[in-house]
Amino acid sequence: MVAEKTSAHRWLPGIATAALLSVAAAAVASPAAAARRSSAAISAHNPPGYQIIASGAASAPPGAFDSGAFATCPAGTVVWGGGVAFFGSPDANLTVNTSNPNGSGGWAARVNNTGATSTQFEVDAICANKPKGYKIVSRMVDNPSNTQSYSTATCPSPNVLLGGGTLSTADQVAATLTSAWPRSSAKFTGYMYNGTTSDANFIVYAICGHKPAGYKIASNSGSIGPGATLEDGLACPTGTSALDGGAQALDHVPAVQVSGSIDQGPSGWSIALNNTGQSADQVDGYVICAA
Repeated sequence: MVAEKTSAHRWLPGIATAALLSVAAAAVASPAAAARRSSAAISAHNPPGYQIIASGAASAPPGAFDSGAFATCPAGTVVWGGGVAFFGSPDANLTVNTSNPNGSGGWAARVNNTGATSTQFEVDAICANKPKGYKIVSRMVDNPSNTQSYSTATCPSPNVLLGGGTLSTADQVAATLTSAWPRSSAKFTGYMYNGTTSDANFIVYAICGHKPAGYKIASNSGSIGPGATLEDGLACPTGTSALDGGAQALDHVPAVQVSGSIDQGPSGWSIALNNTGQSADQVDGYVICAA
């Protein structure tokens, strides 16, 4: 059964396929819980064995170090994608450090809280039966102190990208994810800003497999103004379900940071970003879908 979700990233059911809706943080109310969906109700439009497994509410207290949680796939399935989101309305003090496959058996994430009060977050693993050609590819780069680094992991042909993730070895809240998205049907790219005083490594993952039925990467664009927090949603085409997703801030400045990227049930994906800078930036949202 698909786990019930309440997160900072509301599902926007009125959005047309690949549409993107942007709202300023001041205008966003805390969303209601998404409806619980049974495996029977969604099985006709998902890869075999498809399930969304939630970690449940995890605590992210304020402090100098990040907080982590994970979700584990059921026996007999492997991870295809995953994500993380905070509960409540978006907040510029809440950012993502890491969101990555935990081997083939689940999803792990670490988040930053630079505010004054404790908050909660949730990690999801999107799991399904192991497809032909299943493989997790990774690429690691150096991420020096006070530097933004990027990397791309590429699926071997003829496989396609089912999902992707990123991991930083820096565990302080000054290390923030600035973009992580499916660059193409074979590539996943991430950008990481290491605002700490120590050198770190940055790892990007691509989860690969034979192309499933109905495979499509949907995307669209929005704008985030200076000092704003943005919350956006994308829908999968009718008859398909979300495998993974992501967000890219086109200017790739450290001031624009990912605050969440997660499914909203099988039907789509949502993202949240903060812009702590002085200039507006374009943001592209993505969702990988299949049947």
